[in-house]
Amino acid sequence: KDKMSDIEESLKRITSHNGVMGVAVLDDAGKLARYSLPQEMAEKYGEQIFMLQQIARTAVRDVDPQNDLTYLRIDTKRFEILIAPFWGEVKYGVTGATKDKGYTLFVLQRKPGQS
Repeated sequence: KDKMSDIEESLKRITSHNGVMGVAVLDDAGKLARYSLPQEMAEKYGEQIFMLQQIARTAVRDVDPQNDLTYLRIDTKRFEILIAPFWGEVKYGVTGATKDKGYTLFVLQRKPGQS
């Protein structure tokens, strides 16, 4: 079994939970890589969430360079937005140069009693 099928299985499992409206995965440039939300909604939320997680990650690392953002939860009147960035070093080319590369997963979930 390959990594992509593991990712797809995980996304299906998350989406099946009660109240989950959908999930999306953003690449390290903030572009949609996968999503189960309507495209327009995924793009709107994705753009804002990507900027927000970058700001939060910078704040955490500015205070403690050895630390990093692992999870961010936003509670609004209507929804909960769960954000999980995944970062790691990726080696490039024959020089073995590394670059911070990652993905951001976000889940949009209805609050109990909301439609």
